[in-house]
Amino acid sequence: MDLRSEARAFVAERDMLQRKAAQRVALLCTGGIEIDALEASSGPARVLLAGRLRRLIERERIRGSNRHWSYDLNRHIALKQALDAIEGREACKTKPAPRRRRQRVVGC
Repeated sequence: MDLRSEARAFVAERDMLQRKAAQRVALLCTGGIEIDALEASSGPARVLLAGRLRRLIERERIRGSNRHWSYDLNRHIALKQALDAIEGREACKTKPAPRRRRQRVVGC
């Protein structure tokens, strides 16, 4: 492996660990769910935990739509990422921001 690919691997691992930490805090604070227990669960227990996560996400969505002071977008995102991880879906990839075009000055 060359230095560039090692750097990319390091950044990807760091981002994954940061996402995992945010999910851990969001799950523990809002739902009292340990992420380790979540990953170890299977079958009906996993379905129940997924249902619980859906309810927590819905509560966050309602808080956000009501502009409640305790709403946290980062917590909402972390809960959604945890639900995606349980259901085996990949998180949505964001598109890069479009390049800005230079404006032409018309006239003087």
